[in-house]
Amino acid sequence: MAWLMSVGVFLLLCGLLGLLLPSPRPARWRRGLRRGTARVTSRLHRRVVVEPDPFDTLRLQTRLGYLSTKIRSVESTPHVYARAHRLMALEAAYDDLLDEACRLAGCPGEPDGERSEAKRWQEEQELAARGWTW
Repeated sequence: MAWLMSVGVFLLLCGLLGLLLPSPRPARWRRGLRRGTARVTSRLHRRVVVEPDPFDTLRLQTRLGYLSTKIRSVESTPHVYARAHRLMALEAAYDDLLDEACRLAGCPGEPDGERSEAKRWQEEQELAARGWTW
């Protein structure tokens, strides 16, 4: 009788181990069970889409407007100390803000280190098409 009990425990442990260890190709009933549980959990756990804060958008538009005014004033003033350096720093900050604004507005494209006038113009047009002003 003891050997029958040990065989039963052995088979129970093998079954539990088979459920825990990943198999190369899961059985059909396991795949169906996995799909069913995924469907139920997706219905129960709705993903909440977080809307951007309108004050963040306003703050970003204000900063973009301030930087664009500073860039225009540095470009229009002929005798500014370290003009090229200031202009490069202002344009880099403006480009970073444009990338952040595009991310916030959901514009297509990816931010990268390569900056050009064409990309800046395209981002400004995308933001203007979405109603952004600065």
